Amino acid sequence: MEGRSDLLLALEGGGTRSQAVLMDGAGQVLQIADSSAVNTNFVSFEQAQRAVLAAVQAVLESAGVQGSAVSIFVSALVGPEFGAETFGKLCPRVVYRKYSELRVVFARAGIYRPHGVGVVAATGATTWGVRADDAREVTLGGWGALLGDEGSAYALGLLGLRGAVRAFEQRSTVPTRLVEAVCEYFGLTLENFHEELISRAYQTPWSRTEIANVAAVVTKLAAQADPLALRITTKVAQDLAELALSAARRLFLTGETFDVVLAGGLINAGELILSPFCQSFLNEYPLAFIQTGREAPAIALGRLALYDLKEEAC
Repeated sequence: MEGRSDLLLALEGGGTRSQAVLMDGAGQVLQIADSSAVNTNFVSFEQAQRAVLAAVQAVLESAGVQGSAVSIFVSALVGPEFGAETFGKLCPRVVYRKYSELRVVFARAGIYRPHGVGVVAATGATTWGVRADDAREVTLGGWGALLGDEGSAYALGLLGLRGAVRAFEQRSTVPTRLVEAVCEYFGLTLENFHEELISRAYQTPWSRTEIANVAAVVTKLAAQADPLALRITTKVAQDLAELALSAARRLFLTGETFDVVLAGGLINAGELILSPFCQSFLNEYPLAFIQTGREAPAIALGRLALYDLKEEAC
């Protein structure tokens, strides 16, 4: 392994975590490593830099590879850009290539020349539409929690918490077990729910990620047919569909065929999100082909780069 000098290192990251993967020229994955968030809207530049350095160092050390064996370094990061100033000592002989994070969404479904709409439903929500025939494209969403992020795990978690508050005060007519579920998740008591939840929320304010993590509490209840949890989950899925539809309307006619690829942690909720999303989207674009991007993002980025290099060599 140490004698090789044809390796590719791919680095991907956003508002929740970062990921590095080492692979050979044939796309075989040699090692993968995760680190913390890099989106400089939510962490400092220094924190982001430490995160990507940790990911790259971990993947090289785990694989038992010297950085000098890496010849191509590709990255797709939400927010900052890092190159030789950060990785020069670790990887002294690489060629750097940078990619849009949203192009990686299509690559996660094995689509390297996209024609359609890619949707990221993670802590935040973003969509990217592109036409392969005329190169027109549009990007929507990505406003962050204060200004947008409808259709995201953050939005789902926040609606779940607010739903629990209304249910606790008997201001909701929809049956739910959200109060009990939130108590269990945070270790609160029902008797002191008001005081304890307020303390948790404001004394050491929850981060976007912590609120987004509550989405799993809501979707678990929704899977058990909890009426309010189902209503909240469906609304978030429909909001996500509306974001994707807003991009599609700028590029495609209703009778056209194109790909729609969804990726991100919220998609792990499965049909609870996918079914209302598909129903809303296909009602307007019945010939769209909707699929999910399941490949790990850094691996997808690496394979996308290898595909591009092969195409450029032809």
